[in-house]
Amino acid sequence: MKTNKNITFAIALFIVVLTSCKKDVDPGGTAVEAMAGDWYVRAYDANGQLMYPNFFAIHTYNTAANTPTEMWFDDHFWGTKFKGAVNVPALTFGGPKVKNSDPTYNVDITVSNGKILLKGTKGPASKSPTDSIYYEVEYSDDPGTKYYMAGYKRTGFEADDH
Repeated sequence: MKTNKNITFAIALFIVVLTSCKKDVDPGGTAVEAMAGDWYVRAYDANGQLMYPNFFAIHTYNTAANTPTEMWFDDHFWGTKFKGAVNVPALTFGGPKVKNSDPTYNVDITVSNGKILLKGTKGPASKSPTDSIYYEVEYSDDPGTKYYMAGYKRTGFEADDH
């Protein structure tokens, strides 16, 4: 009887060891991974003059649907959050009169000529290569004023954070 218990124990141990050796599943990336990230941008006027001395944070990330045709934009320049159209292969984005996701702040956002350039700039302090971003934006509660936004993707170096 003791031999049967030993054999049963050995088989159970073998099964546990065998099933515990599975590799972890690679979760992969998101559909807009190439365009997603934390960005620091500045606002310029049509003549290229800096409108405000500060950098503003912008966050871009995938939607719950995880499609390659739209992504979320958290805009800390104007305090809006919206879903905008994207073209991942071309690294472009934009859209006319997109609604702010916060119903208490009824504003439409028009984004045009949005473009991301991979390794298109360097962090201001670290000089580390990073992606650059450019887009033009107009807010319905400031009609007729177009802001030309340009900046860079967060490098991960504290010296480049704002």
